[in-house]
Amino acid sequence: MLPQHGESPSARTAWLIVALLVPVALLNYLDRQMLAAMKFSIMQDIPGIGLEANWGKILALFKWVYAILSPIGGYLADRYSRRHVIAGSLFVWSAVTWATGHVTTYDQLLATRALMGISEAFYIPAALALIADFHLGHTRSRAIGFHQMGIYIGVIVGGD
Repeated sequence: MLPQHGESPSARTAWLIVALLVPVALLNYLDRQMLAAMKFSIMQDIPGIGLEANWGKILALFKWVYAILSPIGGYLADRYSRRHVIAGSLFVWSAVTWATGHVTTYDQLLATRALMGISEAFYIPAALALIADFHLGHTRSRAIGFHQMGIYIGVIVGGD
């Protein structure tokens, strides 16, 4: 991912962007997997989850919010600064991650997962668009492939 001798500063910048986004993608997907991997301990620690149906609602709410809001995240990334959309997503993601560690009820966990769905729905469209902005032609697919690698490593490391 480092620029080769003779590459322009813009090529170095393009790969730096990918290098900065890969760990973000990894953490986004690691978070998803870790929640599922910690199912039994979470169900014991938070009153009200108890039922499998309630656990399913927690997982489903995140996915539905993410799915419905992804086009809006893409719209915002097209209309405004992609960097600002990514930064906003990371700020919300960080705050929600912190808040999730402090939940004590089922409803609080539902709320934090919905908010997490919002933050992540804004990240992927903006990140892929930013990569496409800087990687024209012959490096675009490779750059997106590196970004996707972060996603899959997050899934693997997060467990199941």
